[in-house]
Amino acid sequence: MKKKTKPVQSEPQKKRNGSYSKNKGNRYEQKIARELREIGFTGVKTSRTESKEADNNKIDIVDTNKQLPVNIQLKKTQSIPSYFKIREESTVDPKTFCIIWAKQEKKEKNICTVGEVVMLDKEFFYELLKTYNERNNRNVQ
Repeated sequence: MKKKTKPVQSEPQKKRNGSYSKNKGNRYEQKIARELREIGFTGVKTSRTESKEADNNKIDIVDTNKQLPVNIQLKKTQSIPSYFKIREESTVDPKTFCIIWAKQEKKEKNICTVGEVVMLDKEFFYELLKTYNERNNRNVQ
């Protein structure tokens, strides 16, 4: 006669609600703003605290000193952000629009960042490389 065994109950997954995502996004905006200030962009603030208009225009980081050469949208998601769709929803110059994406993955019970990348216009990327070379007296042929 076989012994009856109870089926193993897996723990229910954590439910993530809207306030969790909002807080996660807000913390990420503050982190990126702090990092940009640390590298010399002292006027950088989150658009939530500085400009409702910029926030509504898909811009998460604003520079009150007007030194930052890009308009930044931040994403902290598991899936790749729809760069072109988000860019179309903004009225800023498409050339200077960029997304900083923090890739999220589920690890057991938690979700954690596994890497960060920047998505930006290719021509603008080339301009940044050219400026970098000129400032560092590099002669790339």
